[in-house]
Amino acid sequence: MIGVGIAFGVVMGWFPHTSMIWQYPLQQIDAPAHYYFVRRILGEGLGSATHLWPNDAYYPPLFHMLAAGLVNLASVFGAKMPIYTAVNIVWLVTSGIVWPAGVLLLSTYWTRLVDPQGWRPFSCAMAIIVPVLSVSSASHPFLMLARGPLYAYGLATSLLPYWLYVTLRLCDVLTDRWRRHKAGAAADDKTGRGAQAAMQATAPAIAPESASEITPATMQAQARTRVWPWVIGFIAVGGLCIFAHPRIVFSWLLLMAPFIVLRMPWKVIAGLAGAVVCGAAVLLVYMRGSYQSNRYGNPAAWFHTFVPSRTVPQALRTFITDNISGPGGWLMAGVTVLALVVIGYVIARPQQVFKRADSDAAHPGESGYRNTRRDAIALVVAWLLLMLLFVCSTSLTGWFPNIVAAAWYRAETRPLSMIPFGVIPLLVFAACAVAGGDGSVSVPMPWKGGGRVRSGGRVCGDIRLTRTARQSIVVVVLAALAVTCQFGNTERAALSQSVYHNVQLTDERPDEQLTSSKYRALGEVVKVTGTRAVVISDPLNGSMYAVSLYGANMLYPIYNPMKEKNGAIFEQTELSFASGDDARLLNTVCPLGGDDTPTYFLTMGPQAPSLQMFTFRQQFDPFHDEGLIAQYVRHGTLVKVRDLGQYGRGWALYRFGCGDGARLTLASTHDKYKLAALTACFA
Repeated sequence: MIGVGIAFGVVMGWFPHTSMIWQYPLQQIDAPAHYYFVRRILGEGLGSATHLWPNDAYYPPLFHMLAAGLVNLASVFGAKMPIYTAVNIVWLVTSGIVWPAGVLLLSTYWTRLVDPQGWRPFSCAMAIIVPVLSVSSASHPFLMLARGPLYAYGLATSLLPYWLYVTLRLCDVLTDRWRRHKAGAAADDKTGRGAQAAMQATAPAIAPESASEITPATMQAQARTRVWPWVIGFIAVGGLCIFAHPRIVFSWLLLMAPFIVLRMPWKVIAGLAGAVVCGAAVLLVYMRGSYQSNRYGNPAAWFHTFVPSRTVPQALRTFITDNISGPGGWLMAGVTVLALVVIGYVIARPQQVFKRADSDAAHPGESGYRNTRRDAIALVVAWLLLMLLFVCSTSLTGWFPNIVAAAWYRAETRPLSMIPFGVIPLLVFAACAVAGGDGSVSVPMPWKGGGRVRSGGRVCGDIRLTRTARQSIVVVVLAALAVTCQFGNTERAALSQSVYHNVQLTDERPDEQLTSSKYRALGEVVKVTGTRAVVISDPLNGSMYAVSLYGANMLYPIYNPMKEKNGAIFEQTELSFASGDDARLLNTVCPLGGDDTPTYFLTMGPQAPSLQMFTFRQQFDPFHDEGLIAQYVRHGTLVKVRDLGQYGRGWALYRFGCGDGARLTLASTHDKYKLAALTACFA
């Protein structure tokens, strides 16, 4: 609890200290979408969680359900909680408590092997250090708020350590059960004595009056009892992670594949490989149905707009330092290299570590931990795979990095958030390897003749390190690392400043997503339109924020509503507006608001410079064609109802000239004079 509390304090200290973040939206490209999802759940109920996207496609709803639940909970007590406050609270709890507690739980998989039962000084010290290390890197959880923000994927990442821990424990009980079964099958089946002896040889200490009373059937029943809780836990925790964001499966697979390959029987490995192939096929089918493209058969042409953001040396430096800048980053790099050296020794001589396995270990009753070498190799392989993924996602181009990074959307943000999963387990395992084992260890000092054996058999020039001394050294080194990483970490501080600036409402950059002028202009718009009438505007000019700010019914509530599934109306509106055909336009947009509700069009300046990374931003260009808009105004297709020129040049709110008589005539004639007269009658 102390370590998690300190970690939560670090996260709270990083969180921008401004009241505006609790009352106004975060001005980033994905933020309006998350606010829209929360508002949709609040407005339509939990049933909407299956189709949150504007085109009714699925988007992982767990984070937004939690935020909506907070808003509803506050309303029970008569309080009105802004959506932004609810979103911030969910992020703070999951990032400052759930994430460090999960990393701590994962670390106990190895720290439990060091201390005997009872007083556990090393485990207690690690329980304070590890949570602090988990929030030292700028990668996670801070990056998830500063870029995107990636609330749903960030929540899944914060839950992933629990899934990894349960998976490792499940592997333990399964391999233990198979080993029992194999030992029993090899015994004398006629008398059953061999099977009984084999069961007792690998069984934990039990409480009956005599061990002879334990039959093979009893032992098998106990084994089954131990397996099922972990199976249920694996399904429950894994299902929760997938519900938070399905793509977290790829991260789990990348981190767990080395452990499974090194531990499990070949049939399990083959089954997992088959599941991966089937999953890839399902993903391909989903992508073809969700994103139309003719480049699926040519991996070299995937992500054709990708531009490397770092050089390979820069990517490697970021990875080896755990994305920690300043002195803490260099110390992290040094400790990581030292951990790799220790793990190399463990791989060469695994019998020297984890000699004292307590009764709660994976294989109780044994003289040592069976998976020492396997874990060491698996951790190094997982670390190298993460390095490969990060370098591919940030520095390389071509078919190979496209394939490697495709599951993580090819951008560096998600692989960057995974770096702590490679570094922290590596450090914890190396620390436990040094601190574990019985007896003292001789550390030679070559500069004093260490390692030279005298005639009497004595070794001169060495230092004898007891178990307590080794544990103390490890704790001091890691504690110094955790403390150092909290100071001079400019990378993490820069993310905090970025979030701070992205919640300010000023007119310093008048074309940005949301300014004080746009905030006031959108307020005036909703006073005219209400919250039922549909308002059409380019979402990239900041109009999409009207949904969360004022509850406006924007046709484009997010920057990419997508035309697939039930999103045909979005493309139809863009094409009809660009056509210059008054009849086609009105017949497309007038039904949007229903028979008794008008439809509006809003001009509010150009697309924000910070949103230019959207690949398909040109689809909204017709909404900025001043000549086309003027033509529609002359024909009466657009009628100006509010001039917003005091906020920006050319800003205005128009009402489409919808009416039954007008639409009927428009369908049969293009006479512009009749068109103007008719639309004026029904305006």
